[in-house]
Amino acid sequence: MVGWVVRTLLLCFVVGLVLSFLDINPASILTNSWATIQDIARLAADMFHWALPYILIGAVIVVPLSVIGAVMRWTRTRHRP
Repeated sequence: MVGWVVRTLLLCFVVGLVLSFLDINPASILTNSWATIQDIARLAADMFHWALPYILIGAVIVVPLSVIGAVMRWTRTRHRP
């Protein structure tokens, strides 16, 4: 019971911190829910547009290495008697 309370309080703190960072306050959530949902969607879209170039740059290195690793694992398991 105490562990659940501590986890809940910690989760409330983290969510509150994130919402505060995103400049979303409790009053706007309660009084202007649709605009808050639109703001959150806009923030998510902005974050995606910001992150997409970095994801693509990283994929140039990560995807080929992942494929090589998968092929190497597959060939090792295939040759076992």
